[in-house]
Amino acid sequence: MYVTFPMNYKFGTVEVRPDERQILVEGQPATVGARAFDLLVTLIGHRDRVVSKGELLDLVWPGLVVEENNLQVQVSTLRKILGNQSIATLPGRGYRFTLPIDNDETGPSCPLPGFAHNLPAQLSTFVGREREISELKEALGNARLVTLTGMGGNGKSRLSIKVAEQVIPEYTDGVWLAELSPVTENVRVPQVVAFVLGVKEEPERALIETLVAFVKSRRMLLILDNCEHLIEGCAELARRLLLAAPQLKIMASSREPLHVSGESRFPVPGLDIKTEAVSLFVDRALAVQPAFQRSPSNIETVAAICERLDGIPLAIELAAARVNAMPVERMSVLLNDAFRLLNKGDRAAPSRQQTLRASIDWSYDLLSIPERILLRRLAIFAGGWSLGAAESIASGGDVAQLDVFDLLTQLVEKSLVEIDARGERYRLLETVRQYAYEMLQASGELNPVRGAHARYYVEFAEQVRRDIGGLTQAKALARLDAEIENLLAAHASCSHVPDGVSLGRRLSRALRHYWIRGGHLPLGIRVALDALARMNHADRTKERWSALFDVGQLSCWAGQFAQGRRYMQEAVAIAREIGDPGPIGGALQMLALACSGEGENGTARSYLEEAVALAEKVNDPIELAAALNGLAQCHRIQGELELAETLYQRAMTLAAQAGNNETIAITLLNLAMLWIDRRSAERARSMLLEVLAVSRSTGSRAALQSVLEVSAGLAMLTEDPERAARFYGAAEAMATDTGIRRDPADASFLLPRVDDARRRLGVEAFEACEKQGRALPAEVALQEARAWLEEATRCLPTDQPCT
Repeated sequence: MYVTFPMNYKFGTVEVRPDERQILVEGQPATVGARAFDLLVTLIGHRDRVVSKGELLDLVWPGLVVEENNLQVQVSTLRKILGNQSIATLPGRGYRFTLPIDNDETGPSCPLPGFAHNLPAQLSTFVGREREISELKEALGNARLVTLTGMGGNGKSRLSIKVAEQVIPEYTDGVWLAELSPVTENVRVPQVVAFVLGVKEEPERALIETLVAFVKSRRMLLILDNCEHLIEGCAELARRLLLAAPQLKIMASSREPLHVSGESRFPVPGLDIKTEAVSLFVDRALAVQPAFQRSPSNIETVAAICERLDGIPLAIELAAARVNAMPVERMSVLLNDAFRLLNKGDRAAPSRQQTLRASIDWSYDLLSIPERILLRRLAIFAGGWSLGAAESIASGGDVAQLDVFDLLTQLVEKSLVEIDARGERYRLLETVRQYAYEMLQASGELNPVRGAHARYYVEFAEQVRRDIGGLTQAKALARLDAEIENLLAAHASCSHVPDGVSLGRRLSRALRHYWIRGGHLPLGIRVALDALARMNHADRTKERWSALFDVGQLSCWAGQFAQGRRYMQEAVAIAREIGDPGPIGGALQMLALACSGEGENGTARSYLEEAVALAEKVNDPIELAAALNGLAQCHRIQGELELAETLYQRAMTLAAQAGNNETIAITLLNLAMLWIDRRSAERARSMLLEVLAVSRSTGSRAALQSVLEVSAGLAMLTEDPERAARFYGAAEAMATDTGIRRDPADASFLLPRVDDARRRLGVEAFEACEKQGRALPAEVALQEARAWLEEATRCLPTDQPCT
């Protein structure tokens, strides 16, 4: 049997009449067998999900045993009548009816749950473009790279998202949108795509190589939106990914082609004036003015307006948004004035570009003075903004801070500013942003607004920094993630504003922990290097020491020990010239880490001994505890466990007296490794549990990552190589996420034990266990480790004396 509803179904030129058991194509009956008809109605009835092959066989051939190829034959028959895209095949899962039903009141109107995608929900209806949708889907079926081309504002992005919504079931690994409009550098294109796909940067590996490895065997659709200002970066990324991933397809939108081999170009025209353009105008007019009525007396005027605007959707929407302020007859007159003024502009520019500029010029001229000022100041934002940011940065003069919210609301209503579905963040359409930025330049306010923007985001980063290591770490990281483009724009602005050197230093320092915990160490190193480059190289100040320290520390955390050593050596030299023991000791600790990373353990130990002495001299318990930890690590590498234990215990006492939980956690981890070296499983177990408890307050992902690594070592002590491999895999996945590379002492503890597990299990079994661990979300892996550690003491071997 099949599911029936008391209605007929219409999609395009096709009508399905279940009660009459008829399929009409352009009003004429189509010849189709009974089984094919039953199959079609069944798929339509279950159009909200994928229907398995077994379920279809039971529903369409009830009580009969038939071969699966009968199902394939009927599907093929239906596709010949309805088109290849009408029924999606999901390998290993089944089939799904994908055509939008014109009169559907029961089916879904947006992408269905259960399919992977990040397509945004649309807040307004999609009008027209039926022909372009069909042709674009066909083009996407025949080519692996399809680029929608045309001028800004002609609806390329909206069209690509609409098509993407309809083809979601065809891509088992998802449909993913990478919005590139806020990005200003070609080198950032892979980073944006990696962020969208959840791919993290890896130390000493180009991000493009990591992306290539990620997509290699995946069946997915990637949408690169707004590529025109990043042609080289988008073209190179598309070429590399398509060459590596045979099942990947890319849909790009740009004002010009990417010029990649195999590219299919899809020019997006303006809307048809008499039908689509007028319908769009009326739809948007009703949204702002429910009393607006389409009548024979005004529809010709509306058509004339749409024709003057060349059927460009953005221009039409901007015009329609004004019907609540004037009748369309008056609008037509003003629009004529705008065109006349345009003729005095750049005659060499394309006519469509002039037309869009005219529509934005006209919309801008209708704004009040405060609205104009606010709009052009908003152009300083990259990737959107919050209300608080707008109130702080864009207020002043004729724009009172208390009026910013009302003015923003008015700009949203006039379709010049967009607001997200939650009402929390605003953004400018890219074409409007470019126009507003030109107005900002012409106003003479660019540098003051740019400075205000930079200062705001420096202070924002400094405020969030206080939460990075605490209980609100996840929230703090999310806040920085949302503002990453603005933070990078502020960083770039520091090269242009009077106090840019100081602001750049503060921003780099404030974001240092974010680069680590957010898994963006390579980007953090670049920001820190830029901040350092703005400074006078001849300066021998504490500020320059701080800049050198940041670059060196980030480099060491990323495992770039040679670079870290170079910058830390200069930092130590400046600190010695200044004569401040604190900076000397801090730099010596990181210099020691760099030397240890390069295999110079003896040199590292001498630096750490000096750092201990300096910390004792200035009576700084936290720096002293850190230096003692580092020195103990050197001794543990050499097998001098008793001396290492003494130093660890002293560091623990100092950290406990100071109430510094982060140092307590680090010291406990080091002691746990030492007790595993001494084959004391129970002591190591209790310390790891204590680290987990302490880390609830610090939120340190580095400490939690180390818990998994030390747990792997403990598992080997308890003769459990499978669990060791699993914990090791989970730790490696977390390291990829954070970008943190373990220090030499931790590596000397873990890697021999990992090699031992691999020998005991055999390479194939070890890799299987490791792969399982890598697949675990970090929180799940830590829960598993905690549960294992909390098992009864009887599960662990009796402590054995150190030999």
